[in-house]
Amino acid sequence: MIPLRDQEYIKQKLAQEMTGPVRIDYFTQRASVLYVPGREECVHCEDVRQLLEEMAALSDKINLTTHEFTESREAAAKLGVDRLPGIVIRGPANRALKFYGIPSGHEFPGFIESIVDASRGKVDLAQETIRRLKKLKQDMSIQVLVTPT
Repeated sequence: MIPLRDQEYIKQKLAQEMTGPVRIDYFTQRASVLYVPGREECVHCEDVRQLLEEMAALSDKINLTTHEFTESREAAAKLGVDRLPGIVIRGPANRALKFYGIPSGHEFPGFIESIVDASRGKVDLAQETIRRLKKLKQDMSIQVLVTPT
């Protein structure tokens, strides 16, 4: 899934920039050979699995755990996963970053940066952004919605 020419670049980037371990929990759904009323098939689950396995193979600091959603409802609830395919990235600070869908195309570089940032336990933000974030009185949830171009 990740072109070979890009794998070496990503491997070097992860080796140079990751400072701590990262756990990736992937919530998926196996394809069913039977039609089950009310169950929607997970169109991108297999592609995401392959992408994540390739990413995990590029760094020994990435630990990938795959969960079958229907068999891991408790783990999904604990991490706040309510859609498929669901990806949760956690670094040493154990703060969950969630991705839904397939992180490909223009979203893929941001996905890699999220893994690196999670390993560091921090992100590079402008001082003005940090100042404004410190003024928040409650936890906030940020959702970024993207569509294929």
